[in-house]
Amino acid sequence: MLLAIDTSTHVSSIALYDERGVVVETTWQSHENHTRSLMPEVVRLMQVVGTNANDLRAIGVATGPGSFTGLRIGLSAAKGLAYSLSIALLGVPTLDISASAGIAGTPLTCAILQAGRGRFGAALYKNENGNARRAGDYFFGSPTQLVLQLREQLGHNSVFVIGEMDDALRDLFRAEFSAQLQLGTDALNVRRAGFLAALAWRRWCQGEQDDLQSLAPYYIPTASIA
Repeated sequence: MLLAIDTSTHVSSIALYDERGVVVETTWQSHENHTRSLMPEVVRLMQVVGTNANDLRAIGVATGPGSFTGLRIGLSAAKGLAYSLSIALLGVPTLDISASAGIAGTPLTCAILQAGRGRFGAALYKNENGNARRAGDYFFGSPTQLVLQLREQLGHNSVFVIGEMDDALRDLFRAEFSAQLQLGTDALNVRRAGFLAALAWRRWCQGEQDDLQSLAPYYIPTASIA
């Protein structure tokens, strides 16, 4: 069984996953309370399905981009469990998680997260046989800067946009991209650990794992939230 942990932003999510798929999952608004809420939720989730830490064979963890506090807490917990249980650790970029939930009928998906102080982070993904493959660098900035970056990369392609968007950003996207754009629903825009677990499980089944010492978080660049 694999435990997936995502504390990248103000929304936290954890899941247990095995060869059948998602066994159990929970997602909640943690805000700045990752320290107090994470491990009690892990214990509670295991109790729900009648399992314990000794049944774990791997840990999947979101590695960012994300907030300093959230990523540090999630990665520390994941590393601590992987070390103490002598099991595999697998990092998954945070925007990959959102993108994997949005890969559908469009050739491109744009995954977005809130970067603080009215800024956003995003990345564009290509649909390759049903898998999300990042098509370029991460970009960070204001809603207007985000639109300019996206317009430059999109060309005439249509795009599915998914992730942490406020009403103002949604309205701006609709105004600027019109028929090129499909927006994720409120429910789909919530980043869920089940998708993280599926990505980590695939890597683990292929014999991959990350080094416990060198796996590092990708924090939102300071300049982008200044």
